[in-house]
Amino acid sequence: MKNILFTILFILFTSTLLPQTIVDMAGERLGTHRKNGAYYIKDINNYMQPYLGTWSYTNGNNEFRITLTKDIMYHDVYPDYNIDYYIDGLRIQYQKYDNGVLTYTSNFDEYPTGIIKQFGKLNMSFTDNERNNESFPLDLILISTSTVNTYNLRFKLDKFERRNTYYEEHPDEPYFSVPNDIIMTKL
Repeated sequence: MKNILFTILFILFTSTLLPQTIVDMAGERLGTHRKNGAYYIKDINNYMQPYLGTWSYTNGNNEFRITLTKDIMYHDVYPDYNIDYYIDGLRIQYQKYDNGVLTYTSNFDEYPTGIIKQFGKLNMSFTDNERNNESFPLDLILISTSTVNTYNLRFKLDKFERRNTYYEEHPDEPYFSVPNDIIMTKL
């Protein structure tokens, strides 16, 4: 009896460890890839690698930094919407410095985002926690430098203001608390 129970538990355990069907993040994805937990949308070409680390932009005495980290095989599951799959993604955190003193640090995103369909172009979401606490589309574009395999990074938020409440309450302030459409260097 003990051996039968052990065998059943072993089969159940190993069946949950079977590999998922791997789908190239840069390739075509179907709606079925987001269902039943059998698919893993993977950064096969390692397009996310050059983005990892901390990037900086300095304007006078002010510095803005972002840090990007990679989640491998993040389990994205929402049973109410029949969504259940695994994906590689990036999380972002930002920091602001004034005269070399850290004045603000955001938390890392709650879950990874990011879509890379071709090398050098990353689309993800960004939440301006300090200002309007809304999530915006963010484009991060790698720009080749004169040194081989090194890049600068274009950081560009897409400003679509579905709710103008921030403007109504603060008409003389910019919409974002972070600089926008800037070129960053890797630290």
